[in-house]
Amino acid sequence: MPANDSPTIDFNPRGILRNAHAQVILATSGLRKAFLKRTHKSYLSTAQWLELDAGNGVTLAGELNTAPATASSSHPAHKNTLVIVLHGWEGSSQSAYATSAGSTLFDNGFDTFRLNFRDHGDTYHLNRGIFNSSLIDEVVGAVKAIQQQTDYENYCLMGFSLGGNFALRVAVREQHLAKPLAGVLAVCPVLDPAHTMMALNRGAFFYGRYFAHKWKRSLTAKLAAFPDYKYGKDLKSIHTLDELNNYFIPRYTGFNSVSEYFKSYTLTGQKLAFLNCPSYILAAGDDPIIPASDFQKIAKPANLHITVTEQGSHCAYLENLHKPSAADKYAVKLFGAC
Repeated sequence: MPANDSPTIDFNPRGILRNAHAQVILATSGLRKAFLKRTHKSYLSTAQWLELDAGNGVTLAGELNTAPATASSSHPAHKNTLVIVLHGWEGSSQSAYATSAGSTLFDNGFDTFRLNFRDHGDTYHLNRGIFNSSLIDEVVGAVKAIQQQTDYENYCLMGFSLGGNFALRVAVREQHLAKPLAGVLAVCPVLDPAHTMMALNRGAFFYGRYFAHKWKRSLTAKLAAFPDYKYGKDLKSIHTLDELNNYFIPRYTGFNSVSEYFKSYTLTGQKLAFLNCPSYILAAGDDPIIPASDFQKIAKPANLHITVTEQGSHCAYLENLHKPSAADKYAVKLFGAC
């Protein structure tokens, strides 16, 4: 599908779902997760766990769902497409938005692979090094590996938040993959990490606390897998995202400063100028984490189409706790036309 032919998105939240904070909270709530587990039990239970050689001694893992060869489908053309789903920071292949998107795509005839980044989805033991967002080469390597292990006519990427940032960076590096990408969809992608961090610090207090808590939990799990790391005692006295960044980035990422690190995965300026595959960004004007102004600061090549809705919050797009999100349905239309 040419980028200028992006499908329209039908999104009309009502009541409390018109509130951006309610969208985020309910999209990740226990109620939403319980619904997904119950409704998509077969999808979740039949996923095949794959560990992939991502290059340079790195192993990444994810969950592959393929329809049986004998299964009938009302969407036979979609059987030739694998959609690779990339979660956000401190999420996983089991995150509500990832399983909602994956199961919705699967129900509409697409096979799916939900990839976990390093140190996400209980994969702390697979690699010694600690995750950081600059590690694009291993994500490219994992996408290449799943392409080499399967035989689809089309490969598409769908990423959320930081996963959307990774999806766009993989697209820029498409020449390093085994096969071209038929389409890329980034939902509420991080474009300028420094601005996102400011939004987390200055916005509603619970966002910063939420991510700091999840990051500390991951670092504690990493320490359990590699007890020779010596940050355990220091971690107990670190409480905010800024404190975590200032402590871990210069010690464990190879970058000398937080600002240098953020620049390594910033997508503003000309970073997206050389996108060659059809790429789409779906973003919300009321996103409390990704400043809408960042979308005015990126290159806009012919293959990139940006849709900014008035509402949708951060990777939520909920109209009902018991139904696929509007972003899920948008992905079905988009990838169905690739």
